[in-house]
Amino acid sequence: MTEYAFHTLDVFTTQRFAGNPLAVLPDARGLSSDQMQTIAREFNFSETTFVLPPQNARHTAHVRIFTPAEELLFAGHPTVGTAYLLADLGIVPDHVDEIVFEEGVGPVPVRIERTGDAIATCTLTAARIPESEPTAPDRASLARMLKLAATDVLDFAGCWSCGLPFLVIPLASVEALSRLELDLTLWREMLHTYATQNVFPVARVTDTEWRARMIAPSHGVAEDPATGSAAAAFAGWLSQHVLRADGRFDALIRQGIEMGRPSEIHLSLDRHAGRVTAVRVGGAAMRISEGRIRV
Repeated sequence: MTEYAFHTLDVFTTQRFAGNPLAVLPDARGLSSDQMQTIAREFNFSETTFVLPPQNARHTAHVRIFTPAEELLFAGHPTVGTAYLLADLGIVPDHVDEIVFEEGVGPVPVRIERTGDAIATCTLTAARIPESEPTAPDRASLARMLKLAATDVLDFAGCWSCGLPFLVIPLASVEALSRLELDLTLWREMLHTYATQNVFPVARVTDTEWRARMIAPSHGVAEDPATGSAAAAFAGWLSQHVLRADGRFDALIRQGIEMGRPSEIHLSLDRHAGRVTAVRVGGAAMRISEGRIRV
């Protein structure tokens, strides 16, 4: 029997017991993929990360990300939370503010912002530019799937991905976002052969603030309180359907409100010649607990 240290954090929040919970094993050497999956299922958070030595000596670490059901190529809150923990533990030295994680999607740069001795925020740069996938189901079908009126769903729903795909569904109001319910039967019928089963409904608050929810039953996650990879993918949707000018655009995405775990995700994108050229996703985190798990 071997013991491994673990830490839990709440990510995309400055308040304990808000944001998105994350478990991190900062030294996962010796664990098999099956053991990692079993441990992720035991924690039963939306994701658990396992930190390994980098394959490229110029990088900081190799990070594997597991949901309770499967391994992911990329995810936002695990990347941000793992960076925060490694910096807070001193594994990333105080003088280092730029690190690179090796993830399934490729190298993911992360910038660490400090305020005095404290870690303020960690911001990742997506390894891939957002790409659009096949045409989404029609508005009426999406409304039925979300148990909403047809008028609650706006045009231009679509699948976008920065390594993990999401079906972005724009809604007419925050009120509609708050009362939606996923019809699991229709969800299976409509999306089982689609490019993604991850549902990301959004509602505009202002030009620079959005509310969102993320529902992903196929990952073993009924609803996620903060989804950085969805925010990164959403940058592509924003660029195509909302933005008109080139340059830098910043937005705040609030998620997890309906779950009682309010989260704040800071999204930034660069746009040139009408296309996204870079996407950054960042936020704060809070350490919650630590211990050892026997394997």
